[in-house]
Amino acid sequence: MESNTESSASPATEAELRALMAKRRKASVEGDVETIANSMADDYLQTDISGYRQDKTAWLNEYFRPLAELIRAGKFHWEVYEQKELQFRFYGDCTVVTGYLEAKGTGAKPGPQHTLVADSTATFGGTLHFTHVYIKHNGRWLLAALHNQLPQSPTQKQ
Repeated sequence: MESNTESSASPATEAELRALMAKRRKASVEGDVETIANSMADDYLQTDISGYRQDKTAWLNEYFRPLAELIRAGKFHWEVYEQKELQFRFYGDCTVVTGYLEAKGTGAKPGPQHTLVADSTATFGGTLHFTHVYIKHNGRWLLAALHNQLPQSPTQKQ
């Protein structure tokens, strides 16, 4: 049985979420740990492209803080970091956003424990598909969950 609980949100609600996403993008590119952490729900959960799950503390400590240090030290920078083809589904105080991220970074390579380590000759990049879940808590939108996936190659699709 199909349930239609999706509600249409006002343009203002979508604008609020787009503004939060833009603020998170800027903070990601600049290595702003405080802004990123404050935009996440305390019980945030992420699944990365390898299926590795991290809560807020683990993701910040294993991935974002080390990357932010490299950014602030001038050892790493994002050449491209753009979310595209966003689709919003509103469910009251919960919104699901899907799209894809085109990213290219220079100055780091994958290291142990799902982190990045400095390497001035390294570049990485590509496109990944994402699903973000935002919740409204105490009048503020927060990122509660995120799932990233590498798109299948045409030969993998059935």
